[in-house]
Amino acid sequence: MISRDQVVERILKRKEWLLLTVKAVLVFTMLWAVLFYMYALSHAMPFAQLNKVANAIQLFCGLIIGIQTLVYARFSQEYYLVLGIALGVLSWTLGQLYWFSYLLLEGPMIPCLSIGDLGFISIYFFLIGVMRTITNRIPKYTIVIKYRDLWPLALLVVPIFIALVGECSQVHNLDNFAMTLAIVYLLWKAQPIYTLPKYQLFLSGIGLLCLSDIIYMLSAVLFPEGYTLTTEALFPIALSLTAYGFMKVEEMSDG
Repeated sequence: MISRDQVVERILKRKEWLLLTVKAVLVFTMLWAVLFYMYALSHAMPFAQLNKVANAIQLFCGLIIGIQTLVYARFSQEYYLVLGIALGVLSWTLGQLYWFSYLLLEGPMIPCLSIGDLGFISIYFFLIGVMRTITNRIPKYTIVIKYRDLWPLALLVVPIFIALVGECSQVHNLDNFAMTLAIVYLLWKAQPIYTLPKYQLFLSGIGLLCLSDIIYMLSAVLFPEGYTLTTEALFPIALSLTAYGFMKVEEMSDG
């Protein structure tokens, strides 16, 4: 008969293996980012080929991270939080699947606004749910909001700037505004845990994801011929760092 301690030990070992797998993906994405920008800046590879390789890696990493995080949720004490992160990553990956399929079938550049954007924006709704659950556990009387904490609202300047300078359709401008509003709300809800050490890796992943989307939106207007090159190597790092960061939060709680 298996004792309770043996069951707990097996669960911890499985969680450790899943954590190491996601960590390996994180390291891979960082190394790939260095190679990607070296190739991009040196023009050592044609843009179309580099674009396809980068998007294939984004799709591969998204699938691995999403599936591993989904399995991790099964053994997690924070089942619904980890599940939310996993579903967010997988929704982003579905958007990337559409994007990559378009590249293979139609050509090197995809329209700025596509059905794939539904997947890209959906990750924020899942992360907002996760963040609300985390911050709602913090006693309200310990949270002090000051005027300087309103800084996420400044990001709304981005879609306004794009609407004024760019030549995008109104639907595209609304999409940019919705994406930025989701980013603003996520960063706003995350403020109570900014100073908590155990959440720093998790917040770094979320911050990089938000930054990558902001850069992408601006690049689509400022560098329309090669706008995807600015962020293609950043998204895999952001996804893996977000998942790995939350796994580390739970590891600290277990340990």
